[in-house]
Amino acid sequence: MNIENDVAELQRQLATVDLLSRPSRPTRPGWTKFLVLKLGDLKVKMYQEAGHALPHVHVDYGKRNHVASYSIDPTERLAGNLDMKYERTLTEWIHSRRTQLLDVWRAAQLGEETRELIVALAGDS
Repeated sequence: MNIENDVAELQRQLATVDLLSRPSRPTRPGWTKFLVLKLGDLKVKMYQEAGHALPHVHVDYGKRNHVASYSIDPTERLAGNLDMKYERTLTEWIHSRRTQLLDVWRAAQLGEETRELIVALAGDS
């Protein structure tokens, strides 16, 4: 294993700790926000949102919140503007984990526990 792989694995493990230790607080009444993935400056989040039937994720990058939103299936940008140099990598990640992300979405919308699903998803990253 080379140093780049070691660093990537450490970053993944630290991101998992972040996921498990960060409390989720509603941002609006009736909404629950939770972090699906955090790697460096990238955060992929979901919300338990009444009235949002299309499964999607919200993306923060750097210090900017809600840079863009992407539907999970089909995988495409719904709103916002993520730098094109990142968009392809992000959409490929969403597409390759589509089934897991949809499981997280369904559980969240039903008010079920999502922690184990998110940990499994983060472990795949």
